[in-house]
Amino acid sequence: MSTVAAAIVPLTLLIALGFALRRAEFLPEPFWPGLDRLNYWVLFPALIFVSLATARGGLEGSGRVALAVWGGLAVVASLALLGRRVLAADGRAFTSVFQGSVRFNSFAAFAVVPVLFPGAAGLTALLVAMTVPVVNVASVTVLARFAGRHPLRWSRVARSVSGNPLILASLAGIAVRAVELPLGPFEDALGLLGQASLGTGLLSVGATLRFRGVAAQVRPIAGSSVLKLVALPLATWGFALALRVPPEQLAPLLVFQALPTASAAFVLARAMGGDERLMATILAVQTALALGWLPVAFALAGRVVAGS
Repeated sequence: MSTVAAAIVPLTLLIALGFALRRAEFLPEPFWPGLDRLNYWVLFPALIFVSLATARGGLEGSGRVALAVWGGLAVVASLALLGRRVLAADGRAFTSVFQGSVRFNSFAAFAVVPVLFPGAAGLTALLVAMTVPVVNVASVTVLARFAGRHPLRWSRVARSVSGNPLILASLAGIAVRAVELPLGPFEDALGLLGQASLGTGLLSVGATLRFRGVAAQVRPIAGSSVLKLVALPLATWGFALALRVPPEQLAPLLVFQALPTASAAFVLARAMGGDERLMATILAVQTALALGWLPVAFALAGRVVAGS
C-alpha cells in the first residue's frame, strides 16, 4: 500500500463507519456527546502531551513555523471578512463560512500527517498547539460580532483559551521535553490513550456529518472550501518561503493547512447562535472533498519542497 493510501484509506473508513453508525442509530444518541467529551478532556490531550514530551526532533525553528501558520491564517481570515457579503446571505451564515475557512480537524491531522511524514508527530502536535488558541479566539469573536446572540466578553474568551485542555496539554508537553523529564510507564499509558483518541475521534467526525441542504448553499460552501483547502495552504506557503522554513517542516505544514474544518465548529455555532445547519453541511462537504484533495496536496507539497 502506498504512503498516501496508508494515510487516507483508514481515515475514510473510520469516518464512513461513524457516519453509518449514527444514521443507523446503532448506539443511543447521548453516546456521541459523551464520546466527544471524553476525547476533548482526556484522550486527545494525552496524545498532544505525549507527542510533544517525547519528540526527538523536527521542532527546530518553531518560531518561523508559527509565523508562517499565523500569517496564512491572517490572510485567509482577512479574505473571508472582505468577501463577507459575497460569501454569505447574512451574518449568521458568515460565521459558518469563517469557521469553515480557518479551523482544522485535529484528529485528521494526527491520522494523516505523521503517516505521510514519519517522525512528524511532534511537529503535528506543535502545529495544533500553535493554531488552537488563534482560531478559537477568532471564531468566538466573529460569532459574537455577526451572530449576535451573546455579546463579546474578553474575560470569557480568555477563560475559554486558558482552560482549553489541548493548550494545557501542549504547554505541559513542551515543558517536560524542555527539562527532559522521563515519563517511565506513564509514556506507554498516555500513548495508549492517545491512540484511542484517533479511532474514536474519527468516528465522531463521521457521526457529525450532515449533507442536507448542499444544493441550496453552494456559494458559502464553495467559498469556505476554497479558502480552507486551497487559499490557506497557498498563503502559508508564501510566508514559509519568505521565512525560510526548512523543507522537512514545510511539506508537513502545507498538508496540515489543507485539512478540512473541525467538527467542534458545529458545537460552537450551536452554542453561540451561528448557522449550525450550514456549519454541519460545510463540515460534511469539506471532509468529503479533503479525502480526494489530501493526496493532491501531498504531491504538490513534495514538488514545492523539491523545488525550494
